[in-house]
Amino acid sequence: MKDERDELLDELFRKARLMKPDTGSVEGHFETRLLAAMEEKRSDQYLWSSWTWRLVPWLAVIVIIVGIGSFTIDPGQSGDLFAAFAGGDDDYQVTSILAGG
Repeated sequence: MKDERDELLDELFRKARLMKPDTGSVEGHFETRLLAAMEEKRSDQYLWSSWTWRLVPWLAVIVIIVGIGSFTIDPGQSGDLFAAFAGGDDDYQVTSILAGG
């Protein structure tokens, strides 16, 4: 009787070893989990970009106020707005061209 039980148990173990586990449910939802993880990362990036774009108008207002203040507070500067970009060498260049040097 013991031999029959051992043979039956050995047969069950052999069949269990031959059976492959069903991973269909794990594989089937892989794309869903991957897309959810990508969407979560994308939402974090959107959070930072949305804050930067919300700050742009405020920073532009600050730049405009500083620009207007810098030209109105110091009246000794020229009225030309582009003189700051030229470097102040305009007079030197004009006299050097006219003098032939």
